[in-house]
Amino acid sequence: SKYGLGDSDEEDELPTDPKKAKISTLEAQQRANAEKMTLNSLRQAQKISEDAARNLDPKALVAGVASGFRPMDDTAEFLLMDKTQFFQAGGNSDFSMFDPPRQRPTITSPTAVLAQEMVGNEAHKMQLMKSSFFVEDNAPEDEPMETTGRLLRHRKFFNVEPLVWKDGASESSSQYDFEHPSPALPISSSVSEASLMCDAHYEETSSMATGSIVAAVKETKFEMPVTKAFKFVCKPKVAPIKLRATTVPLPRSIAYEMRDNWIADLGFYKGRSFKLSFGPQNSLVLPSTYNNMQNLKEFTGPSLPVSMVFAPRSATDLSPSVMQLVEFNMVKGNEGFRESIIPHLEVQLNDCLSVNVEGSECPCIHPDSGTKLISKHFSESLKQRNAGLKEDYSVSVWSLLFALWGDHDELVDLEKNSHYMVMCRRNLLSEWLENTLLGKDLLSKKVSTHSYLEHMLDLLSCHRVNEACELAFSYDDANLALVLSQLSSGAVFRLLMEEQLFAWQQSKSDKYIDLERLKMYMLAAGAPMMQSSHGAINLLENKNWLTALALQLWYFTAPTSSITDALNAYNDAFQAEECYAEPPKPSYRDAPTDTKKPVYDLRYHLLQLHSKRMHSLEETLNPITHTADAMDFRLSWLLLQTLRALGYRHCSPLTEARLSVDFASQLENEGLWQWGIFVLLHIKQQTQRERAVQQMLQRNVSVSAKVALYAEERFIVEELGIPMSWVDYAKAVKAGASGKHHLQAKYLLKAKHFATAHDVIFQHIAPDAIINGKMKYLHSLLIQFEDTEGSSIRVPNWANQGQIFLDFIDISAKFKQIRSVTNIADINARWENLKPQLSELCSRISLLPCPTSKHRLCQSEISQSLSCLVHGMCIVCPEMESSTVLKVALERLPLPQEFASKELRIWLEELLDKIQNEPPFSERQQPTMMEI
Repeated sequence: SKYGLGDSDEEDELPTDPKKAKISTLEAQQRANAEKMTLNSLRQAQKISEDAARNLDPKALVAGVASGFRPMDDTAEFLLMDKTQFFQAGGNSDFSMFDPPRQRPTITSPTAVLAQEMVGNEAHKMQLMKSSFFVEDNAPEDEPMETTGRLLRHRKFFNVEPLVWKDGASESSSQYDFEHPSPALPISSSVSEASLMCDAHYEETSSMATGSIVAAVKETKFEMPVTKAFKFVCKPKVAPIKLRATTVPLPRSIAYEMRDNWIADLGFYKGRSFKLSFGPQNSLVLPSTYNNMQNLKEFTGPSLPVSMVFAPRSATDLSPSVMQLVEFNMVKGNEGFRESIIPHLEVQLNDCLSVNVEGSECPCIHPDSGTKLISKHFSESLKQRNAGLKEDYSVSVWSLLFALWGDHDELVDLEKNSHYMVMCRRNLLSEWLENTLLGKDLLSKKVSTHSYLEHMLDLLSCHRVNEACELAFSYDDANLALVLSQLSSGAVFRLLMEEQLFAWQQSKSDKYIDLERLKMYMLAAGAPMMQSSHGAINLLENKNWLTALALQLWYFTAPTSSITDALNAYNDAFQAEECYAEPPKPSYRDAPTDTKKPVYDLRYHLLQLHSKRMHSLEETLNPITHTADAMDFRLSWLLLQTLRALGYRHCSPLTEARLSVDFASQLENEGLWQWGIFVLLHIKQQTQRERAVQQMLQRNVSVSAKVALYAEERFIVEELGIPMSWVDYAKAVKAGASGKHHLQAKYLLKAKHFATAHDVIFQHIAPDAIINGKMKYLHSLLIQFEDTEGSSIRVPNWANQGQIFLDFIDISAKFKQIRSVTNIADINARWENLKPQLSELCSRISLLPCPTSKHRLCQSEISQSLSCLVHGMCIVCPEMESSTVLKVALERLPLPQEFASKELRIWLEELLDKIQNEPPFSERQQPTMMEI
């Protein structure tokens, strides 16, 4: 049954023992007396609680709120209801909802133990059953069903097993727990009646009930069970997580065997994975272990190896996981980066064309004149010649470009394909090779009789024929000087020298000639290789590729041959099956050799590009052709722009865009983000160019309320032509990420992003401005949403959000103006003009969204101000039906409860005054309550 009793219809067997029958008769009498006493106590407590509710003073309630009491509701119904259920601690002491409950003696029926023995159920269930009988029999006639419903809900709520609510972790109740009310009381007054019974009538009931209970206990020798107080709000059982200082490696984990079987749950063995992504300044956050970090700290080398930085967790490493921030520098360091690159970028900026693209605010930059760029870059590189090896190599590259494509006085007004032009370019390349191969101490080196031939050979390798002839004369070697003076003289001389070498080979007399002397005769004959008594002689052996190319140009090819002929001869020399020349490897150490495609020197690619116009630009502009740092794109990007200006535009757009983005990222990492934007403006595709520029702006702009534009930002706007709206929007994004919503709204409005600005103002600025009375500041923001013609800009939700704030500010400003006017007629006219706007705003204020409590407070402040204005309108315009106006205002305005109650009281007073001023009710039809 609903009381937990058995459903069997069979009568229980009564005890046949006379003593037991006598005891049961005595217990039945005691139970009847206790039930009568309990019923009288209940009725008396109910009467006391009702009297206390009627006599409750609202001021006393306010004082109780100030002292810490918080009612559940502040409506009119709450003020009239029975509040004794909130005062559990008694009427003689202060009570707070947040104070811990006091322990009170529990009133238990004297028949509880006997009932449990006889029926076999708990005393709690029996008391529930009895209380239901009392309530159903003695309930008031006007509300029988309500009390029964409350009791049913009360029984269902409290009829829970004690073990379910028991907290083993802490026996003491929390500050939110309430005592378990007596189950025999209705829910509407259970707490209050129990408290009153414990406080006011404790002495009366103790003399009657307690004595009976003690007597019953002594007779039956049973220990009286005490019902434990019910916890109204259960304190959750908190189990703190103890972090272990060890992490099980995956090979030793139980999830290791499941890695191939449980594909659906990748978290078992992918839970420790981490997405790697580079941040500013080439920084990278990656997971590691504590032991690996200790190994990194103990490392004493010049630079950390990558294998140690990315070392995984070993099978024996049980140390906890840690996160490490790694910053990658360039492979060979990058000292003096700013000093080396900024002059070249300024040269590029001064000789470029900014083209405005239709449909885009962002300009596109193209290089102007290639020959002028080469000359200026060459002059700038000469200024940095002694800065380092990279700068020295840059001088070599720009001088080669100047020799192959630069403007010279002797080439003015000449056709590009004329023979004279070809010979001039050959001579310029020859001059470049001489300057490049000439050592610093070659001309000043001291020689002796035994070493002058070797020194002469070194001079000839640098095309220093005059110096070699003078050296031969100084050592009385006139015949050799005569031969060397005819180097590169023509085919007849080469043929004669070749026959002479062949004769010496046949007669075996060459074994009496020095090897260095034979090599010089081979240069005169134009023979790079020869078989002799000394063995095979290779003039290109142990020579770098520039020397081999120079020998081909000066001595092995015809004097009238072009650069292409010499380059083809060198290609045949190092690409033949029996290679007898060194390939054009890059000049830096440890150049990559195990790549699928061989890596050649940048200068070799430029020579190939000059000889064959469709040579691959992708291979030419690869950074590893000239530097060991694959992330150094300085020279590659400058060469790309120079070659584009010269007409070499067969590079793929993807390669160009990637090179520009990489070089811009390098500049950004070095703090030159403004020049990075200049580099990004060279991207051809419009969408990629705009997106790259905007993203770099958003990452690097500075937000400050004092400084409008920094030097870098002024540079990109004035020099590069970046629209100011882009800079403002980037500042707005940066301010929003930093939580500076006022600056965010300011820059969004300047950037003409009105929809986003409206959302920011509504979410973060307008509520605070209304609450704190900063109307002028809010008006300065909202007025920008109106264009020059006075019509509002189309913004989503503007009518229900921003327009409401703007209208309220406008009405408040007009009201302040009315207060300063002294003419009565003028005051009435202004109030009359204010009526339509005030009426409309009262109708729309309830449509204002309130996502947060601050927005609700803002709405309440506006509603209260509008209510005051409505009262002022009723005072100034006595011809209006003030009661009707106030009634409509109360219906439309979302006022707070206490303010609405106050306004309702004022409206009732106005209505009563109106009724009193009208003729008596007897003279006309008496209005009904609904009409009032």
